[in-house]
Amino acid sequence: MENLILYCENYLFCIAIISILLIRLKYDIEKQYSKTLYTRILLSCLLCFTSNILSRICEIPPISDNYLFLFYLFKMLFFIFLAETILSMFFYSENIRKPKNNLSSKTIFLYSIPFLISVMIAIFSAATHSLFYFDNGYNRGPAYVIYLCILSLYLLHLVVNSIIQAHYEINPSRKQKLIQMIIFPCMCGLTFFLSVFFVNYPIISIGLTLNLVLLHLSVLYESITIDPLTGLNNRQRLLDYISDKIHNPIEDVYIAMIDADNFKYINDNFGHIEGDLVLKEIADALKNACHHFKRRPYIARYGGDEFIIIIDGNYNDITNLMIAIRKNIQDLNTDKKDYNINISIGLSRCDDQNETITSLIHQADQNLYREKMLHKQFLQK
Repeated sequence: MENLILYCENYLFCIAIISILLIRLKYDIEKQYSKTLYTRILLSCLLCFTSNILSRICEIPPISDNYLFLFYLFKMLFFIFLAETILSMFFYSENIRKPKNNLSSKTIFLYSIPFLISVMIAIFSAATHSLFYFDNGYNRGPAYVIYLCILSLYLLHLVVNSIIQAHYEINPSRKQKLIQMIIFPCMCGLTFFLSVFFVNYPIISIGLTLNLVLLHLSVLYESITIDPLTGLNNRQRLLDYISDKIHNPIEDVYIAMIDADNFKYINDNFGHIEGDLVLKEIADALKNACHHFKRRPYIARYGGDEFIIIIDGNYNDITNLMIAIRKNIQDLNTDKKDYNINISIGLSRCDDQNETITSLIHQADQNLYREKMLHKQFLQK
């Protein structure tokens, strides 16, 4: 009885933590697809833990036929919701890994096959006792390991593909995010492995709850370091990155400050919604130009219509990058619009004269101002 109480207390504590995370998401303004999937993970996990507690309560003697029926029902629901939690976590991770890749109905069905197999094992276990059965208490059947192996296919898929994608990723912030995503399936896999050997310990509840807390902290960190409009690094994260670059230089460090020309004209005449679309288009153009660049440029929104790119390398490297950026910006004007999107760029290099963040950004801003003046003089002629 004492072990049962401790077991239930552990699950209740985990349920309380997950409930807090759900309440936190309820007041979140953003309704992104990834956060919808994260909510689905939390709900599935909450139902999973609740079902398991109810099944353990049904084990308290004396066991009548009614309680035995409820035991099998709640234990079956526990395994179904556990599979649903892993499936939701899989789709969530896939959405983070490939945010612009919408899965087709056929692909979703194929990915759901292991989940459906695990659900069928759980449902028929009440009759076959293959996954679990009652014999003076809860016991695991021979299919328990098979059930966990089926769910582990999702975890293995995520780990392998995330490692491969992180290896070829050139954006530092994106690479860091992919590496973080590898931790979650690895923790789940370790939880499954340990649960095989520690039968009477709530290993799965502890592992999943810790996993979800870390996942929530990762989402929270991203929300305070990523610009919500463009998806680029925000100003504070940029300043931290520049500070690290200045104090730990590997090669020459260049800063390119980029500003949209006549952005006020677009906002005043076409509205702020159109202005936001222009900023997103410029951000995407910068990402595409940097994506194939070997020096791994760091992109951030500095504020308003200003962007900053940091790159290690020589002057030829950054010159080639600027050419690629200008080409991408010009490509934005191929569609018929009532205005053209143009940018000005100011460069600065970290040297003896520019050895602080302030001086480095100030020099880039001065060069940016000179180019904007040249653009205005050209248009007036």
